[in-house]
Amino acid sequence: MKHSIACRSTLVVLITVLSVVFTSCQPGNATNTQAQQTLFAPAAGSPISVPGGAGNIVIGDVNNDKKPDLVVAGANNRSITVLLGRGGGQFAATANATTVPHPPHEIALGDVNLDGKLDLAVGTHDSYGILLLFGDGNGGFSPAPNSTIVMRDGDYPHTHGVVLADMNRDNKMDLVTVNSTDNDVSVAFGDGRGGFTRLPRSPFPVGPSPYPFAVGDVNGDGQLDIVATATATGPLRAQQLPQSRALTLLLADGKGAYTSTQLPLRTGEPWFAAISDFNGDRKPDVVATHHDMNKLTVLLGNGRGGFVEALGSPFDFGGNVFHARVADVNRDGKSDVIAAAGDSVRVMLGDGQGGFTTGPSTRSGPGTWRLDLGDLNGDGKLDVVTSNMEADSVTVLLAK
Repeated sequence: MKHSIACRSTLVVLITVLSVVFTSCQPGNATNTQAQQTLFAPAAGSPISVPGGAGNIVIGDVNNDKKPDLVVAGANNRSITVLLGRGGGQFAATANATTVPHPPHEIALGDVNLDGKLDLAVGTHDSYGILLLFGDGNGGFSPAPNSTIVMRDGDYPHTHGVVLADMNRDNKMDLVTVNSTDNDVSVAFGDGRGGFTRLPRSPFPVGPSPYPFAVGDVNGDGQLDIVATATATGPLRAQQLPQSRALTLLLADGKGAYTSTQLPLRTGEPWFAAISDFNGDRKPDVVATHHDMNKLTVLLGNGRGGFVEALGSPFDFGGNVFHARVADVNRDGKSDVIAAAGDSVRVMLGDGQGGFTTGPSTRSGPGTWRLDLGDLNGDGKLDVVTSNMEADSVTVLLAK
């Protein structure tokens, strides 16, 4: 799937959950029979039709019934669709839909006004403004007062990621966006009532054409840091490619300042990133997928903000992949990586030492660009939901 297709009607942020998986006996291939077995199976009633298209997708309990729901961005008809969970991996056939002023591409859930109900931040590729929708606790959303938060001034908006997270440890949700054309990241602190103030030093420069980013504390100081990618997919692609062989790490001081560090890569054009501990040393590591490649880069962290690419990295995913998340999908106590792969979900199985082997893939639907993870049927296992933007549907895959 090309950059132009992604920009047509979908993409997103992130935010701060993590995941991926692998097979055979050469480097980058599995050596056990478990990797040959399918890890997921479609839920009854899946795929689920979503009129207007299915772009970004996130999981959250938006009606406070302790059952996971699905929130889907539909750029084609400018809608936010909510599929309420029934439990057991089933979702209501009748969806709640909210019309928004611009095509929604980036979405993130979080309680921004501290009322115990999940709210929604919505970004569009063609604006620096983030639309804030307050949740009513019953699965519905409505615009918050003064709901558009302008994250940056400029003439060439291209918002390609949005995250709601507490970036300054005041127990209030803050906003982070990535500006792909401007090659920077914007941060605004929240007041706990739905208001946001852009940081004086924001935006913060990163690599060329960044996409959705990762957020996590990589140096153990209790502050959430930012890892930005560099796809070099903009109009100056030829000139940008030499600068795309690195991630940008923005180390936070918790007061609104960030120190920038480049993390060199053996492979250029990192696309999506995630943070987790992949070698069992209790120090955060980083993985990244790459634009139009089947590569998975693994950077092992020293717990102080330094990273070194793992032996054997990049690993072979077996096919092009896009959005990636981290979770222990085969329940062996080791972090794996799960990625959206166009028409399927691909998995890389971690060995607990920073290495990965190719795991089994599972069919999803045409245009699988984004995914999310959660226990959708209450069995204690992480399931996967994908958005299929070329089929106007979402696929629910339950863990076996």
